[in-house]
Amino acid sequence: MQNSRKGAPMASESSIIEVEKSSLRLVARAVRDYYKDAVKIFREETDLPQDVAEDVTREALSSLGISRIPMRLYGKIDYKRAAFIFLPDREVEVALMVDSKAEKDGDTATMQMSQTSMEIRQMRAGKPHRISGNLPAFIQRGKRTLQTVTIVVKYIYEELSKGSILTGVKLACIPNGLLQDDFNPNEQDTIWLAGRNAPTLGEEFRVRLSFQKLKAKAAWRVVEINK
Repeated sequence: MQNSRKGAPMASESSIIEVEKSSLRLVARAVRDYYKDAVKIFREETDLPQDVAEDVTREALSSLGISRIPMRLYGKIDYKRAAFIFLPDREVEVALMVDSKAEKDGDTATMQMSQTSMEIRQMRAGKPHRISGNLPAFIQRGKRTLQTVTIVVKYIYEELSKGSILTGVKLACIPNGLLQDDFNPNEQDTIWLAGRNAPTLGEEFRVRLSFQKLKAKAAWRVVEINK
């Protein structure tokens, strides 16, 4: 991937948000339509819930049908596709990044730096930290400029002796890095919580997205599905 901020200012903040809204609506529709199947799959599968979650997301998006631009995307994201998002007055080329999580905790989602274009600004152990995400805000390939859109699909479950009970799904659209000042301008004003990584063990920096904090800043960015 090539991080292309060159030309990115031509995309206004309102335009970036409009594309993110449409992208989230598309993914949420796919997950909502597939929810009954997802419940059955979680109940019957014996694989790890995380593996099941990744499969369910791919199957849901495949079932709905997503447009395709013939371009390969890279990165540690479960589902990656260069696609068209159709708005009322135009079509926009996007790098759609959808990552699946399966956890019993429904309040947060653990993120790696390879899964966001934002800079993480937060306090840890009383010290300020600023760590840049590895995704570009826009991807430039030849004559194409794709807006990066990152969506988290969080499957919330309870364990059974065999399989799991899916109790709900939360989707969140992570703000594009060019919206940094609106969502995480400094270490005190943030949508992030400390991640589950141990620096003393050399583990990679991770962070947890707070659904509640994100929803407080922009309610539309969090979608909940439970039936």
